[in-house]
Amino acid sequence: MASFHPNLHSVTSSQQSNHKKRRKLPHHASAPSPWTSQTEHRIYATNLLHALRRSSPSAASDIRAAADRALAATAKGRTRWSRAILANPFGRWKGRHHMKARKSRAGLMKKRTPEIRRTAPPLQKKARSLGRLVPGCRRVSFPKLLEEAGDYISALEMQVRAMTALADLLAGGPSPPAPLRLS
Repeated sequence: MASFHPNLHSVTSSQQSNHKKRRKLPHHASAPSPWTSQTEHRIYATNLLHALRRSSPSAASDIRAAADRALAATAKGRTRWSRAILANPFGRWKGRHHMKARKSRAGLMKKRTPEIRRTAPPLQKKARSLGRLVPGCRRVSFPKLLEEAGDYISALEMQVRAMTALADLLAGGPSPPAPLRLS
C-alpha cells in the first residue's frame, strides 16, 4: 500500500543514515587454548628434550633460546610470534639495539630549541610496549596484537610448567603429579 505522506519515509531513512552502523565482529566461541592440552604439553616436552640434547647448552641463554625455538616449533608457525622466533637463526628473537649516546662535539652541533612533543594516549603506549614484548608483533593491529599476546602468554605458561617438571626430574625431586581423570 502506498503511503500518503511522502516525507514520512524520507525522515526515517535520514534518521537511520545519521546513526553510525556498528560493524559486527565475528564472535569466536571461546575454544580452549591448544597450550592447555596434554598432547601439546607432551609434544613440547619432547621437542625441548631433543633440542637440549642436540645443542648441549652451556649457558642459561642457550637453554632459553632452545626452549623458545622448541616452543615455536611446537606452534608449527601458526602464529606471528612462532614465525618470528623460527625466522631468527641466532637464538633469541629479540635483537637488542643499543643506541650510543650522541655526544655533542664542541661547536659542531648546535643546540636546538626544545620542540613541543606530543604524547601518545596511554592505551597506545601500552599497546606499543606489549607489541615489543610479543615476538613479531611490533606493527600489528590492536585486535590482532591482543590475540597474539593471549596465545603467547598461554604458550609461555605451558613452557614454564614443562621446564619446571623437567628441572624437578633432573634434580631428582618429587615426581610430577599424575593428571586428574574425571570419569
